[in-house]
Formats: sequence, C-alpha cells, structure tokens
Amino acid sequence: MVSTLSIGFMIFSALLVFLLPLGLAVYMYKKEQISLKAILTGVAVFVLSQLLIRIPILNILGMQPWFKGLWTNIFFSAVVVGGFSAGLVEEIGRYLGFRFFLNNELSWKNGIAYGIGHGGIEAILLVGTSYINNIVTSFMINNGTFDRVIAPQLDGEIAALIKTQLIETSPFLFLAGGLERFFAIIIQIALSLIVLYAVVKRKFLFVIYAILLHTLVNGPPVILLQQGFNVWVAELYVFILAAVALLFILRSRKLFVLEYQLNNN
Repeated sequence: MVSTLSIGFMIFSALLVFLLPLGLAVYMYKKEQISLKAILTGVAVFVLSQLLIRIPILNILGMQPWFKGLWTNIFFSAVVVGGFSAGLVEEIGRYLGFRFFLNNELSWKNGIAYGIGHGGIEAILLVGTSYINNIVTSFMINNGTFDRVIAPQLDGEIAALIKTQLIETSPFLFLAGGLERFFAIIIQIALSLIVLYAVVKRKFLFVIYAILLHTLVNGPPVILLQQGFNVWVAELYVFILAAVALLFILRSRKLFVLEYQLNNN
C-alpha cells in the first residue's frame, strides 16, 4: 500500500506546481497588466531550448563512448551537463526571446511574466505531470487495480519496480519535489530579469552572468546528493538561493524604472 501521507504530499506538490504559476500570472495581470505574450514566450523558449534542443543533443552525446567516460566524473555530470548546458541553452534562449519577440515590451513586469511562463512550464513538465501519474498509479495500487489491469501489460520487473518505488519512497521526498519547483520558479523569474536587463542595457555580459548563476543553481545540489548528503541539505541550498532571488526581484524594479527614465530624458 502507498501511504496516505505519500499520496497527500504528491497531491500537495502537484497542486503547488500547477496553481503557483497560474496564481502568479493572474495576480500580476490584475495588478500590473503583464503581457500574456511574455508568458507564452517564456513557455515556448523553455520547450524549444530544453525539449527540442538540449535533451536531444544530450541523448545523442550519451551514446558516444567518450561522453560516457566523462559522465562518470561528478563535476562533469553535475556542473557541466546538469548546470552549465542547461544555463547555456535557457539563458541564450531567454535573450533571443526578449530581443526578437518582446522587443517592444521590455519592462520589469514583463520580465516577471516571462519568468512565470518559463519556470511554470518547467515545473509542470518536470514535476506536475509525473506526480499526477504517480497519484493515479498509487490509487490503483491501493485498490488492487494496478495488479489486475496494469501489471499484466508490463514486464514483471518493471511492474514490481513501480510498486516498490511508490510504496517504499519516503513520503517527504514527494514533498521535496514540489518545494524544489516552488523555489526554482522564483529563481527562474530572477534569471529572466537579469537577461532582460542585458537586453535593455545592451550588455551581453549579463547573459553570461545568468548562465553562471544557472550553473550555480543546478550543479551543487546534484553534487550534494551524489556525495550522500540528505535531500533536505540540497533543498536548503536551493531555498537560500531562492530567498536571494526573491530579494533581487523585489529590488530590481528600481533598476528598470531608472533605465526607463534615463532613456527618455
């Protein structure tokens, strides 16, 4: 049986990753009249940069012997592949999105909007959809439907693995997945504002900063987990970065107001 607490945390995390971006979008639209185009651009750039560019390239590289050899190095797998490659495609994608699709809407509020779209679709695709699948499967395991209907259609070892993972995984790990995405959305909004500032100031150096910061966000948590640290140590690290990101988001509005005033004087 999958525990009630596990299912509860799955439901909580799923609701969080679906409702948080939606809630932020509605709030910012009512308060700031953000551009819906900016939100959709954020969604499109994430899908294009990650699902259509980065992941296929990594899949191809993953079949190469030299890449498999490098993959055993924790720095390479966590920092170069997990962090830098993600930052490279996402931040350059962000830059191109602002530069060519939102060039007439380069305001602080639309930087927020872009980040909501980018971080929101990432959370939904990485956690939301998988958690919905886990919730449905958990209920099927608990009422016996999984063994009667699903398991016979699968390889025996795969069916057993699915059950074992859902039954034996600590309930709090399902909570951690949702919280991690909550923090990540905040960080994605902050990174969007940094890249937006690069476009507004016409200084590509800020895109480089965003790539390095993205690497700093993604890489160390993976290293911590691979070195045997508790998942909550990694969560604490991401929480601290999210707190700094939130502070930047709140204070960065003045940067864009000042830039607007300078450009119009």
